[in-house]
Amino acid sequence: MQRRQFCQGVFALGAIALSGCQASANTGLTVHLLRKSLPPQLIQRFRQQTGVSVRLRLRETPQALANTLAEGALGTAVLSLGDAWLPVALAKRQIAPIPKQLIQNGFNWPEPWQPFLQFISKDDAFWGLPYRWGATVLVYRRDFFADLGWEPRDWHALWHPAVQGHYSLLNTPREVIGLTLKSLGLSYNGPPTHPQLRERLSQLRQGCRFFSADAYLQPLMLGSTQLAVGWSTDVLPLLKQDPQTYAAIFPASGTALWADLWVCGQEPDPAALDWLNYWWQPEVAEQLSQFSDAPSPLLGNLTDTLFHRYIPLAAPAAFAQSEVLLPLDAATQKTYDILWQEIFLTRS
Repeated sequence: MQRRQFCQGVFALGAIALSGCQASANTGLTVHLLRKSLPPQLIQRFRQQTGVSVRLRLRETPQALANTLAEGALGTAVLSLGDAWLPVALAKRQIAPIPKQLIQNGFNWPEPWQPFLQFISKDDAFWGLPYRWGATVLVYRRDFFADLGWEPRDWHALWHPAVQGHYSLLNTPREVIGLTLKSLGLSYNGPPTHPQLRERLSQLRQGCRFFSADAYLQPLMLGSTQLAVGWSTDVLPLLKQDPQTYAAIFPASGTALWADLWVCGQEPDPAALDWLNYWWQPEVAEQLSQFSDAPSPLLGNLTDTLFHRYIPLAAPAAFAQSEVLLPLDAATQKTYDILWQEIFLTRS
């Protein structure tokens, strides 16, 4: 599943008090979201708790959801939007602000999320409510690195002589240039001006065997590659399926974080508010994090519930050094475009 385009289990849940339940009882709500992104039991629990009839409109990719939003016929529906598409939605006025006073629970989130919360805030409103997140990770075949006698721990592994010609990269400039900046000790969101950046990118291009934003796991599974840069929601099912063959890490120096948000085309009605508040309940956030491949940003105990459950080799320090990718200004975006064109798209 392509996460970003930067050119621009049965369980029980305790009773949860939700605002507006009586007002929205027996009314309907349409929700546009990715297929298999939410545990069906949680959706059914929402119906039982609120009396709201939910009509799901499932899409296969984040881009398809963004296209749905761009059609301008969202009405009273709620839509899941990837953060990479939020700047365009704001610029084209496709979404409406959600008043903060209508949203339950606080916003005391871990530090990596603070710049993102500022970005999605508008005075006393939010442009969207983040409900799940993921990260860019390194996934690799255990047997290959066992033969080498070491395992990747950080982005520097991509430049190691032993893995040249054995890895794949995401076909997205922001991720590739960002991780290269990170390998140089800079921020993912920093300006692409480091004197060694172009040389490092050229080396990365020469050593890369495969580029893809949606099919990078297949070469790894076939053994054509031994290491891949990928998104956690793609990687985690593979780890669950065959943990003896594959492993993954959050790079030690930090990585890129992404979030999916609930957005509305107009001020939310009572049924939509029930939905928005439901996913910000602590109990629901915990269950979402336990039974899906993307945890909630409301999850409090990251060490016990996230790192041990999702990426066992990850350390809290790696998360603390990670960053949500923020929009680039026009000059920086132009530099990204030039670097990508000259190094990755031009045949030598």
